[in-house]
Amino acid sequence: MRHWQAVVLGIGCFLLVSWYSTSIVLSDDGQVLILNAATEPIKNGQLEVCGQKFLFGEIEQGKSKAIQYKVRSDSQYKLEVEFNSGRKLEKELGSVISGRDFEDILTLNDREVSLTR
Repeated sequence: MRHWQAVVLGIGCFLLVSWYSTSIVLSDDGQVLILNAATEPIKNGQLEVCGQKFLFGEIEQGKSKAIQYKVRSDSQYKLEVEFNSGRKLEKELGSVISGRDFEDILTLNDREVSLTR
């Protein structure tokens, strides 16, 4: 009887590892470019997408920063930035759908964030 329990446990672990490995290998890629079109530099910020959080530092006026992520699930971009003046901007926008690759641009101005595909 103990032999069968070990066999069932081993098969269960194998299936779980196989499913996890397949989801990682077959996940799609995403890239988002954060473009600072505001009148002041960005001091720091955070981007959250598909359950992944990315902290980024300063982005000068007119400059950008690229972030690569894995498309593991349906999601939105959640962007939080703090400008040098201390002013903060938060926005949830766009949609990321599993099964596709994404290349997006998030453009920040003084009051708003826009998405370009």
